[in-house]
Amino acid sequence: MAAALALAAFVLHAATTWRYGYFRDELYFIACAKHLSWGYVDQPPLVAFAAFLSAPAHYHLTLLRLLPSLAAAGTVWLAVRLTRELGGGRLAQAVAGIAVMLLPAYLLLGNTLTTTSFEPLFWTLLLYAAVRMVRSGDPRWWAAIAAAFVFGMYGKYSMLLCAAAVAAGLLATHHRRLLFSRWSAAALALSALALWPNIAWQWAHGWPFVQVVQGDFAHRHAFQNGMELEYRNTMLNGAAFALEQIVYSNPLAAVVWAAGLIAFAAWPPLRDLRFVTIAYFIAVAAAVVLAAKGYYVIGFYAVPIAGGAVYFERALQGTRLRAAAAAVAAASALIFLPLALPVLPVDGLVEYSRALGLTGRNGSAPRLIQPLFAEEFGWRELTARVAGVYDALPPRVRARTAIFADTYGDAGALSFYGPQYGLPEPISAQNTFYLWGPRGYDGRSLLMVGASQADLVHSLYRKMTLVATYADPYKWVVEGPTPIYLCSDPIAPLPQLWPKLKWYGA
Repeated sequence: MAAALALAAFVLHAATTWRYGYFRDELYFIACAKHLSWGYVDQPPLVAFAAFLSAPAHYHLTLLRLLPSLAAAGTVWLAVRLTRELGGGRLAQAVAGIAVMLLPAYLLLGNTLTTTSFEPLFWTLLLYAAVRMVRSGDPRWWAAIAAAFVFGMYGKYSMLLCAAAVAAGLLATHHRRLLFSRWSAAALALSALALWPNIAWQWAHGWPFVQVVQGDFAHRHAFQNGMELEYRNTMLNGAAFALEQIVYSNPLAAVVWAAGLIAFAAWPPLRDLRFVTIAYFIAVAAAVVLAAKGYYVIGFYAVPIAGGAVYFERALQGTRLRAAAAAVAAASALIFLPLALPVLPVDGLVEYSRALGLTGRNGSAPRLIQPLFAEEFGWRELTARVAGVYDALPPRVRARTAIFADTYGDAGALSFYGPQYGLPEPISAQNTFYLWGPRGYDGRSLLMVGASQADLVHSLYRKMTLVATYADPYKWVVEGPTPIYLCSDPIAPLPQLWPKLKWYGA
C-alpha cells in the first residue's frame, strides 16, 4: 500500500506542475543555480542545486519540480510505513497515506520548488527514525537521524528546530539514555562535518541569514485583499500561527493529527512514544516565541497523522463508521484540492473561489486570491514591458543603462526571460543578487523595476522619471502595478552606492 499511495501522490503532482507558471522564488533559484555555491544569503544550497539539475532541459517546469514531487511521494510512503510500524491495519494505512497526500500544505509544497518543499520529507524521516530507535532500542538509527538532519539542513535551516525539539522530547522521557551513546556522538560529529561547508560560507559572509530573518520580520504586511498571515506583534502572530496549523492541514485532518498527539501522550499502545507529543509542542512554542510563519512546523504533521489513524482504526473497530470516516476525510480534502493544487485553469479557480464565498463578495469583482498561485503569473509579460522601455532608449544611453530590479523575484524573471528579448543580465541588491554586485555598471543610467526601494533610489539619484507601469490581474492579491523608472545623475558611482541599496529579507 505504501508504494501504491506514494505513486499516486507522485502522479498527482507530475500531472499538474505545468498548469500555471514559474513561482517567484523558482526564478530566483534558477538564477542561483547559475552561481552554484555552498551557501546563499537567504538559503542553504540544496534548492539551487535542485534547480541546477533541470538546467539541461532549460529549467522546464515539470523537471524543475520533479524533486519536490518525489519528496511529496516519499513523505506519503514514510507515513504509511510508520502507520504499519505503529500497528495500523490497511484502513489506518489508507487514511494516513491519503490524509498526508492531500494535506493542503503538502500539495502546495510538492508542486513548487521552494526551500520548504523538502521539509515534510526530512522532518518525517527524522521522526520516523527516532520512533524506530525508541521502539527497537537500537542506537544505530542515529545514522538515519543524522542523514535526515544533514539533508534537511541543506534544504532549510528550520530543520534545526525539528532536531532540537526531538532531542528535548527524548530528554524529557526515560529514552534520554539514547541521547548519550557513542552512536549519538558520532552522528553529531558527522553532521557537523557534513554541514561545515555551508556553515563556513555563512561565517565568511558575516552570517547574512540572520539579517534575512530580521529583514523578513520588518517587512511583513497584509495582502491586497486585507488578509494578513504574519504580524510583527508576537501575540497576534501567535494566534495566526495557531489558526494556520488547522488551515494548512485541513480541519478534518487536524482532528486526526490532534488525536495522534493525544494518543502518543496517553494511549497505552503508543504511550511509549510520548516524546513525539513533547517534541511537537516544544517546536510550536519555539516557533511562536520566534514569531515564525505558520508553515515553519508544517513538516511535523505526517507522524501524528499516522498515530491518529491507528487510534481511530482501533476506536472504530467493529462499527460501520470506519469506512464512512475515511470517506468523509477524503471528501473534505478534495474541497481544498483546487486551492492547493493547480487542477483547474486559472479562471476556473477564480470561479471556484467565488462559489466558496472567498472572493467576489458584496458586489466586488472575483479575483485570484491564492497568493502562491498569484506569484506564478505575469513574469514573461513584465519582462516584455521592460524590454519595450529599454529598446526605446537612445542607443548611447541604452549601452550604459543597467536594469535594476528591486526584488529578487523581478530580478529572477528578468534574468530568465530577458535573453529572449535581448536584455542584459539585470542587477538587484536583494539577498544573493546583492553579492553578485552591479556587474560593471557605473550607474549613470538606471532602469529601475519595482517600487519597494523607490524612495531610497530617489535619494541617490537627482533625476528619477516614471516611464511605464505593468500590472497583471492575476497578481492583484500580492502586489499592485509595477512601476518602471528611468534614473540618471546619481550622487556617486553605482559601486559606491551599492552598499546603501543592500536589502536582506523577503
